[in-house]
Amino acid sequence: MKKKVEYQIQDLDNFYLQKEVQDIFTHLVKDNSVNSTSEEILSKCVNLSKSTWGILYFPDEKKHSNFFVNNKKSFLNNVDELKQEIQFSYNFISKWLTTNQKPLVSLKDETGIGYNLVIGSKSSSVVVTPGFFENELIALIITGKASGGYCPNEINNLEQLASILSFSIKSIKTKELNAALESRLLQAQKLETIGKLSSGIAHDFNNLLSSIFGSLNLLKKRVEQREDILRFLDNIENCSIRAKDLTKGLLSFGKPTPKRQEKIRPNALMNELSKIIIQTFPKKIDVEFCIEPGLSDILGNETEIYQVLLNLCVNAKEAIENKGNIKIKAENIQIDNKLVFENPLLNVGNYVKFSVEDSGEGIKEENLQKIFDPYFSTKEKETGSGLGLYVSYGIVKAHKGYIDVTSSENGGTIFNVYIPTLESIEKDKEYVANKIVLLADDELMLRDLLAELLESNDYAVIKVSTGDEALKVLREEIKVDLVIIDYNMPGMNGIETVSKIKELELNMPIILSTGSLSFTGDVDLNKIGVNSILTKPYEFETMLATIKNFT
Repeated sequence: MKKKVEYQIQDLDNFYLQKEVQDIFTHLVKDNSVNSTSEEILSKCVNLSKSTWGILYFPDEKKHSNFFVNNKKSFLNNVDELKQEIQFSYNFISKWLTTNQKPLVSLKDETGIGYNLVIGSKSSSVVVTPGFFENELIALIITGKASGGYCPNEINNLEQLASILSFSIKSIKTKELNAALESRLLQAQKLETIGKLSSGIAHDFNNLLSSIFGSLNLLKKRVEQREDILRFLDNIENCSIRAKDLTKGLLSFGKPTPKRQEKIRPNALMNELSKIIIQTFPKKIDVEFCIEPGLSDILGNETEIYQVLLNLCVNAKEAIENKGNIKIKAENIQIDNKLVFENPLLNVGNYVKFSVEDSGEGIKEENLQKIFDPYFSTKEKETGSGLGLYVSYGIVKAHKGYIDVTSSENGGTIFNVYIPTLESIEKDKEYVANKIVLLADDELMLRDLLAELLESNDYAVIKVSTGDEALKVLREEIKVDLVIIDYNMPGMNGIETVSKIKELELNMPIILSTGSLSFTGDVDLNKIGVNSILTKPYEFETMLATIKNFT
């Protein structure tokens, strides 16, 4: 009879759990946000585990809140102190959770890792439930009871909800990241198109200016040297000089090439920048410098990099109407395979990261995607030409770097500039001798363009259009160092071609290029021998970096 009652209670608990889970997924459809989802799941945890209070902690959170609190009947009267204890004990607790892969249960009369949480919350028992996603600890769900302990069903409910929490938060953040990356990629493509267009126009305009300057030179020698005539000629010359400077800005963006390159010591550069800012910026603006000692050397034009950073600082100053603060940082940063996902426009390697952060009025959402456009400006016409950020973008791009911005209206603005370190550039320029690449793609224009890119980087390229042609080349015992195969080709597709190549027992890396990854769910790419995948449309510099990893 006792077991029957226990089974009935367990079935009832399972029923409530399923209902709460259904409510959570319904909530996710209606309001897909980190804050709302966290509060909803924490509330379910407290209710299903019959807890007196609950705290949800995200250890690595930067964008959203670290803590969410559910305090029934205001039992906790020292929430801030408990939060500090959670952060202090996190390293010990997370190590225990990672090792044991189960909730940590702490009781008032038993000392252990979570004992301080029990005492600090004045509870009878506390459970710390980990939310793992692919072995990554996303969050801690910490619940406590004023009296009594937790039964196995209650702990099981917490585990189930922690799994849903980690999955939900990871899913939400992935969507947010994808949206942000899509926006940045679209902006980069737009700027690339604008750059090519403006570059072509600027070249033609330069030819016209050359004729104007030549004609002015001849006119000055031939016309009567009257003051009124010379004044008109000087006016034409001054306007032409200004037009030439504007054209130079357009050219530097469309086809950015840094001027005389030299080794730059960023610490010395930042010292010079700090002097001019301290001397010239209003005293009502608090300027803070956070310069990492021992910044790596970079290669480029020191004057241009200085102009970019000064321009960003001046913009930050003008964004602050009255009192405010500006934070200027410089640090070494390594973009590895994990971080490159968050920074898709950067290659893997070492960079010096310059940041300029202000507490000003911020940038409206509708303007955020336009700030690098030529002539776009939110300033009054008298305060600038509107070319500053446009030219800055071109200079950073010419140094093989990247510049991005995050901002919100009335929430300040942060500009980040990434410049590759000198050793990264030298490593990237290592000579590739006698490397042969077999390139199979039926899109002739794209294939020829990629082949030209590889040949300009000292690769020899064999171009074919089908899988059969690729196999014919390899059967004729032409030794190649790398094969790049398009997935969607007439006849044999890329997967079938790779399988046939593997039958030849040739030992060379294979890269599959594709416009879609929908087929990967049904195929074990590692098993058939694909070393890497590149999706179209791809950045040629990214593809070149991938190719160099295999040659």
